[in-house]
Amino acid sequence: MPESNSPMIERVAQALAANLHGDDWRAFVPAARAAVTAMREPTPAMLDAALPELPDYGFLPDDWRAMIDHIAGERVFPAIYKA
Repeated sequence: MPESNSPMIERVAQALAANLHGDDWRAFVPAARAAVTAMREPTPAMLDAALPELPDYGFLPDDWRAMIDHIAGERVFPAIYKA
C-alpha cells in the first residue's frame, strides 16, 4: 500500500465517497469524523490483537485515543463544510 501524505480524515472521507458513490469526497468529511470518533475506545479484541501475549495493555489504549483524537481534529482543504 503506498504511503499517502493526505490527512487520514481526508482518506476516510474519500473511502466513504467511493463506497457511497458520492460526487465530492469533501461532503463526506463530517461522516468521516463521526466514523473515526466512533472508534475512539479500543475494544478488548483490538488490544489483544496488538499485544496478544501481554497481561496488560500499558499505554496502548491512551495512545490509540490520542491517535483517534488527532485524526478527528485534522483540517481538510479546500473545505466546503464547517468543522
